[in-house]
Amino acid sequence: MNKPSAFLVPLLACTLALGACTVVPPRVTISGPSVAVVAPVAPPPPRVEVIPEAPGRDFFWVPGYWHWEGNQHRWIEGHWERHREREHWVPHRWDRGDQGQWRLSGGYWHHD
Repeated sequence: MNKPSAFLVPLLACTLALGACTVVPPRVTISGPSVAVVAPVAPPPPRVEVIPEAPGRDFFWVPGYWHWEGNQHRWIEGHWERHREREHWVPHRWDRGDQGQWRLSGGYWHHD
């Protein structure tokens, strides 16, 4: 009867040790535009935003922008971002294409 317990004790110890492991996902840094967003109509003018107090000295305000979803523009509110070392924020912007469509670009961190 000692044979099963001799096997189960190490198995239980390994199970408990692995159960205590924590997986931390890596920090994702977008280094350039990854998805093309195209709209058939121009976005409305930017909204006037009330900018709340910064959460700290090393934060900057990322202004809101119009995003195209389905068949309409939807406002995405601005937010605070922490400055990143050796990177700068490329803001969102809409540009008119050659065939009259509107293309959204920007909205990512660029490595300096």
